[in-house]
Amino acid sequence: MRLNMRKYIYIYKATLIENLSYIADIFLRFINFFVMMFVFMNLWQYMYSDGTQIINGYTFEQMIWYILVTEVLWYGTRNKKLTDEISKDIKTGNIAYNINKPYNYVFYIIAKHLGEITIRLILFVIVGIIIGLSFIGPIQNFQFINIPFILLAVILRCFNKFYIKNNN
Repeated sequence: MRLNMRKYIYIYKATLIENLSYIADIFLRFINFFVMMFVFMNLWQYMYSDGTQIINGYTFEQMIWYILVTEVLWYGTRNKKLTDEISKDIKTGNIAYNINKPYNYVFYIIAKHLGEITIRLILFVIVGIIIGLSFIGPIQNFQFINIPFILLAVILRCFNKFYIKNNN
C-alpha cells in the first residue's frame, strides 16, 4: 500500500507546486476577504450598537469570530471546484479515460484537491487569526482541548458538497 500511495503523494506535490505559481490570485482573494470582513464587522457592529449584548446567544466578539472562521473555510477550501471537476468528468465521459489509468480515480481527485487547497487554506487561517486577534481580540473562554474537533471540522469541510444545485 505504501508503494501505491507514492502516486497520490506525487499528484499532491505536483498540484501544490502548480498552485504556488498563482500567488497573485491568492493575494487578490486576500483583498476580497479583508473587504468582506470589514463589511461584516461594520454590519454586526451596527446590529449590536443599540446596546444589545447578545443576539441569538452570541456576543459581538463571538459573532465576528464565527463569521471569520466560516469565511476562512469558504475562501480556503473552494469545494465547488472539486464537485464541478467530478461532474465535468462524468458529463464529458472523461471519467472513463481516468478510470483506466494506473491509479484510483477517487484517490487521484482527493490528492489533487488537497494539493489545490493546502497553501490557500493555511494562508487564510493565518490571515484570519491575525485579523481576529488584531480587530476583536482572543476568543473568550477558548479551550485548547477543542482544537482536535476544530481540525476534524476543517477536514470534513474540505470534502463536503457545500452547495445544492437547483434545477428549477
